[in-house]
Amino acid sequence: MNSTLTLKPRPSNAALIAWQFTGQPLYEWPSWVQSSCSLQRSDDGQLELRHERQSGAQIVYLGEWLVHDLDGGICFYTDAEIRKEFEIA
Repeated sequence: MNSTLTLKPRPSNAALIAWQFTGQPLYEWPSWVQSSCSLQRSDDGQLELRHERQSGAQIVYLGEWLVHDLDGGICFYTDAEIRKEFEIA
């Protein structure tokens, strides 16, 4: 299954890239994810990606999406949120 999507923000026509964390090994992550996230286990043993931001760490769990936006920032969304917020190109 390909877990990388091209997105169109609503209502703009600019393209974004989204990647879903499904437990892939590091070498399968896109370079922008490799350079901005680290893999770890939570206290209860759940896999999670940690994305450090100025406002603090974001934790991305299995099945959630990372979106690389136009200004180089990265945000995360659940599956339901990403389909509500973006058009899948």
